Amino acid sequence: MTPAQQAAHDAAMQAAARTLGHAFSFAALHASGGPLFQRTMRRPQSAPVLVRFVWPGVLVVCDPQTGDVLAESEPGQPLQLKAGFVPAAACTPVRG
Repeated sequence: MTPAQQAAHDAAMQAAARTLGHAFSFAALHASGGPLFQRTMRRPQSAPVLVRFVWPGVLVVCDPQTGDVLAESEPGQPLQLKAGFVPAAACTPVRG
C-alpha cells in the first residue's frame, strides 16, 4: 500500500469510527426503557422463562411469574454472565 493509499485508508477508518460513535449516541438517546426484544422461551421439562434483550445489548432472563432475574449478560456480550451477578434463587433464604 502506498503512503497515499494508507492515508486514505486511515482517514476512512477514522470517519467510520466517528460515525459509529455518533450512531451509538443517537441510539442511546432514542432507546426506550422497554426491551428491544422480548419473548417467552419454552423449555422442555422446565418452566418457561422470559428472555429480554435491552439497551445497551444486555440479555436478561427472568422468571415470568415472580419477575426474578435468573441470568444477565455483560453489555454487548450476550454469552458472558454479568460480573458479580448472583441468581435470584441463590438470594432466596432456605427455609428449614
